[in-house]
Amino acid sequence: MSDRTPRTTHDSPGRSGSVLEHLSESTVLLDVHGADRDGVIRQLAELGAHTGRAYDADETVAAALAREEEGSTGVGNGVALPHAESAGAERPMVAFARSTDGVEWNSLDGEPVHLVFLISLPGDRSGGEHLELLAELSEALAEESCRQALLDAGSASEVLAVLRDAMG
Repeated sequence: MSDRTPRTTHDSPGRSGSVLEHLSESTVLLDVHGADRDGVIRQLAELGAHTGRAYDADETVAAALAREEEGSTGVGNGVALPHAESAGAERPMVAFARSTDGVEWNSLDGEPVHLVFLISLPGDRSGGEHLELLAELSEALAEESCRQALLDAGSASEVLAVLRDAMG
């Protein structure tokens, strides 16, 4: 499968190379309860496998957890941005999970994480694309109003609308 694979009806159109191009309602998980960091990463990788954006959730999880060992992707303000390049990724994927209770992530600010975005790219992609996606998310999530709107969103479509507004 290539990046030219037709979008499914659940895929969200967005500008090329943007978070919105790689995130869809099918890769949004609201209200994760009782999960730890590794469990949230696994659930998001499995969403990718179910949507065809990843063919091997185990490889995606292993790559993301290896990256966590290099340093926490809990960036503060209740946000984590785990990311990995993996042979388990069929094409770029962004998946989102929200935890009302919060997840211990060894974040830079020591606080639990409530908003998690997993970025997964095929292992043969250049490092530049994941950096662009991280930068785009970081810029949007720096705004408290965006983070609060994501916490308040009642559906996957509302999550996408919040991000569309935040990313212009």
